[in-house]
Amino acid sequence: MLLSNPFRPDPRVHKEARSLVAAGYDVKILCWDREQDHAKDEKVDAISIKRLGPASAFARPLRFIITLPCFWLKAFPAGMREDWQILHCHDLDTLPVGILMAKLKRRPLVYDSHEIYSSMVGEVMKGIAFRFTRWLESNLVKMPDAVICVNDRFRSILERWGARRVTVVMGCPPTPTASAEEVASIKKKLSPDGKAIVLYIGVFEPNRNLLELAEGFAGSGSEGARLVLGGFGSLEAKLRQHAGDRLTFLGEVKPSDVPAHTLAADILVAVYDPSYANNRDSVPNKLFEAMSARKPIIVANETWTGKMVKDIGCGLVVEYGTGVFGAIDRLLSDTTLYETCGRKGLDAHRREYNWPSMEKRLISLYEALAVAED
Repeated sequence: MLLSNPFRPDPRVHKEARSLVAAGYDVKILCWDREQDHAKDEKVDAISIKRLGPASAFARPLRFIITLPCFWLKAFPAGMREDWQILHCHDLDTLPVGILMAKLKRRPLVYDSHEIYSSMVGEVMKGIAFRFTRWLESNLVKMPDAVICVNDRFRSILERWGARRVTVVMGCPPTPTASAEEVASIKKKLSPDGKAIVLYIGVFEPNRNLLELAEGFAGSGSEGARLVLGGFGSLEAKLRQHAGDRLTFLGEVKPSDVPAHTLAADILVAVYDPSYANNRDSVPNKLFEAMSARKPIIVANETWTGKMVKDIGCGLVVEYGTGVFGAIDRLLSDTTLYETCGRKGLDAHRREYNWPSMEKRLISLYEALAVAED
């Protein structure tokens, strides 16, 4: 696998790699340690990790663009020295070098589209940068032997561009497991007065309604609840300015600790601005985490996530920037609605939106590629 982050670990990549190992594959990840502060070589759950340079940055697009080819120049010889049967590229920023490696090795190539990459670029860079990335993405996705994406909306976009053998593998978690004592301890720590916990664990970036939530909980919004934020990102300093009796910061939360915190929460929020294409078309893992833990979730209208929540009935859909506190209050005051949302979400998780179901799709795809290679 090729990955442009340091695998801290990356939750989606980790799930896929573990499933492949369990199915009998040897998995090695060549990844980009932009901060240059992680172990160069490591084993994680029987997955071999090799981290490469150069030093770069996450929040500085120009530096990323300049240093990305340097990562390719390091990944290319490292990958060519390996005797692999399938190459799995995560996101567009690994695909150009992956195409070259697969062609030279004459091996199958899988492209894992975590998002529509050009839409993400369009959020921070307009004009020629966006148009070039869209042209590059729409042409390069035709070259892999198979493409993985995260939902049906992305599949329709990728197939329209000419991608072959597109398989939807959603980022569904396993059913969360944590002892009753651990969950009770977290709940007591986060809400010693017993108020309901509204939880967001993710990146602190704009266009996710986070500042509005923080400001509301610092004031009089949803007085029967408290907001708990876990993660990191560019908005952290601004968000921390609103910390108080009803707003708690966890810092970065390890993926292994997310299930227990989700079980300790009462409501999850993932209200993303639908005016951005990736927010509109993607489905955050928080939706599946809420469903698996039998917790209602609040999401934005005019998004693919909102459509899923309406279809399943596992939460409430609000207009971006408004209505979140009304939705929180409604869920907490209407026991029947709260229980119905939780039950419908859990039923859908057990029926379809779970990792074992997604794992079968992934393994089936790999088996088909292996047979074709033979």
